[in-house]
Amino acid sequence: MTLLFLKSILAPHRGRLMLLMAILLLESVITLSIPWVGGRLGGYFFGEGQQMGPVLLTVAILGLLAAGSVLRMVSNWLSGRTSETILAELRSQVFAQLQALPILWHQGEKRGSAIALISWDLVRLSDFATVTLVQLLPLLVTAGGACVMMLAIDPTLALLVPVLVPAFFILQKLIGRRLRGLGTRIQKQNAEVVAGTEEMLDLLPVIKSFHAERIEQARFDAEVSKLKDLTLKETRLYAFIDPAIQFVVSAATVVLLVLAGQSLRTGQLSASEAVSFLMYVALLVRPVSQLASVYGRVQTARGTLERLQDVMRETPENLEYSAEALQTAGEIAFDHVAFSYPGRTPALRKLTFRIGAGEIVALTGANGAGKSTAVGLLLGLYQPDSGRIILDGRDIADMELGALRRAIGYVPQSRYLRNATVRENIAFGMPDAPMEAIVKAARIAQAHDFVSALPEGYETIVGDKGVKLSGGQQQRISLARALLKNPPILILDEATSMYDLEGEAEFVAECRAALAGRTVILITHRPASLEIADRILVLENGTIRSDAVLKGMQT
Repeated sequence: MTLLFLKSILAPHRGRLMLLMAILLLESVITLSIPWVGGRLGGYFFGEGQQMGPVLLTVAILGLLAAGSVLRMVSNWLSGRTSETILAELRSQVFAQLQALPILWHQGEKRGSAIALISWDLVRLSDFATVTLVQLLPLLVTAGGACVMMLAIDPTLALLVPVLVPAFFILQKLIGRRLRGLGTRIQKQNAEVVAGTEEMLDLLPVIKSFHAERIEQARFDAEVSKLKDLTLKETRLYAFIDPAIQFVVSAATVVLLVLAGQSLRTGQLSASEAVSFLMYVALLVRPVSQLASVYGRVQTARGTLERLQDVMRETPENLEYSAEALQTAGEIAFDHVAFSYPGRTPALRKLTFRIGAGEIVALTGANGAGKSTAVGLLLGLYQPDSGRIILDGRDIADMELGALRRAIGYVPQSRYLRNATVRENIAFGMPDAPMEAIVKAARIAQAHDFVSALPEGYETIVGDKGVKLSGGQQQRISLARALLKNPPILILDEATSMYDLEGEAEFVAECRAALAGRTVILITHRPASLEIADRILVLENGTIRSDAVLKGMQT
């Protein structure tokens, strides 16, 4: 299964990888030619007659070395280019998959794991594909070719070479499995370190206010220490396997050197044959040593592949890009909707209510009553366990999810501004929106005046998570962002939570124009927000406790 998955990843790059392998194979053939020519040159200096003189033989060797160097430069460039191309495409695919996966999947995973996968694990995987995997066949050709040439020169001496093989496979068995297990554990622990860093940055104001820097430092240092210990274990294994193979190969080389010298002395080998044989023995050292480390790197790559495969085979949302919003009057109905988060008690219990087109309805209730969950279901972030959510008489489960979401403007309690300009934040999701539309949305959200007073106006960078703006300014930018697409349905999730009573009343008064003609859901318990509602739905334990009609309206 893992091998098939790797094949599917590399399939788009098959041509470039095959070209890289062909270059490396050609380099191997050239490398195998050098000992034969070198033997002829050595034989000349031992007094053996040769068809080519020393000058031509030297030129031939230098030519082969130059050709090998050129091919190596080309292969290094092509390998690096291919590796970066594979890495870029994998990162793009993983990023797209992470965006497409349901919110519930992300709530069950640590963000550090996904970040580590994109930032670190995929680098190792692309390097494995373009270095370890592609070089495997050329290394085998070089090692096999050297053995064949040695057999042709002196079968008796060459038969001592298989002594290397048992040692090679024994070391593979002893260390390969441990490397694979360590690789998986290192990936998980690296994710913990990344997650800890991200969490610290998110909670930094809280950490400072509680003077908890030392506590957080100790917690982080403990995670880093675990990662260091695991990495050192992996380093020790690699530090052992390479010298161990090198020792076995070098010891065999010494033995072969002595035996070849003895054969030369007794006349069983000519001088040119002895020089060529010893050069092939020396040539054999590098590929055998590299092959010894391949198995460990394969095991490490398997861990990364399994983690990547786990992410990529998760079922994404059925989200197709929709340029146009769903045409809707905005009549919403929840029909006996039930929903539970995995491993938790039901969040909604046969929730039933109706919101008329153009109606402003406040959802209120204690924390955990199910308000935000109901909105999440309307946005298609979750799927009901049972029941239906109906929009203009149609079940939203039968609608195209992208079109549904473009018909809904959502202002979350957390402002979620990115480190970009005011203009880019308002145009989030609609980067091609004309400036006139952006300004219009900002005016309706009562944001235009303070934006115009900023140093660079709409081109002012707001800072990470909007830190350069006040809470009220961030909220108005969030509202303008939702209004830019002119949605028929607008959801305000605790949109006035950062205001005092006076500020809340002012914000609500200013927002009346933005709410006009839309179906509006206000998740709130603040008095000023409740005053503009046509109805108040009170949720308790995932169901409607009361439905109060204001302004003389009838249910």
